[in-house]
Amino acid sequence: MAAAPGVVWLFLVVSGALGAAQPICSWCPGEMRNVSEVGRRCVGTPGARIVARCCVTGNDTVIGLDLHNCSLFHLDPALHLSAALAAIDLSQNPLQDLPADAFQGLIGLEYIALPPNISCPGGDGAWRRVNSSADARICQDQKDWCNSTGDQALLCPENSLCAPAGPGYTQCLCAPGFRGYKCMREGSFPTILFFGILSSVTLSLSILLWCTQRKKVKSP
Repeated sequence: MAAAPGVVWLFLVVSGALGAAQPICSWCPGEMRNVSEVGRRCVGTPGARIVARCCVTGNDTVIGLDLHNCSLFHLDPALHLSAALAAIDLSQNPLQDLPADAFQGLIGLEYIALPPNISCPGGDGAWRRVNSSADARICQDQKDWCNSTGDQALLCPENSLCAPAGPGYTQCLCAPGFRGYKCMREGSFPTILFFGILSSVTLSLSILLWCTQRKKVKSP
């Protein structure tokens, strides 16, 4: 789909190995700024190294992204950021807004720099420290809503536990020993029985199909 004139879309795919992430690391011209918070965090992280605009660990996972002053007007709603991402700088960009769920699932995100007109992901209340200036809004140390009280606290069904799911997000995960819809089934999933039945059905259908096709071939 073609973008509107004058609009720069940022397509982020920062997951898995560096081979998949390389386009975003060099998408914006220039190198990561050593004076930036992302750069400082990268230098202070054992085993991490700077690749263009990215900070990557030894297993080539992107943990930091410096897109400061990249002329970004929008973030693509379909962007995918790795849960390992700890810091991202989007300051000094003419961003108009952020997709509501752009940072959902980023439980490791500790720092984000935004233009001053953009609120922190999940709202300013989703972060322990928010500093605003004429140049940027800095959001640091996201809160765990599972430990909060009031409207933000998530009430999970019985046999499940609340777990963080990114800035302002929570999710319910089945407690150990429970599974299925609303965690109502007790015990582990019967993997051997399931795949045994699946294999038997598949084999039976294959034999039936083979016999049917053989009859058609033999018929004049």
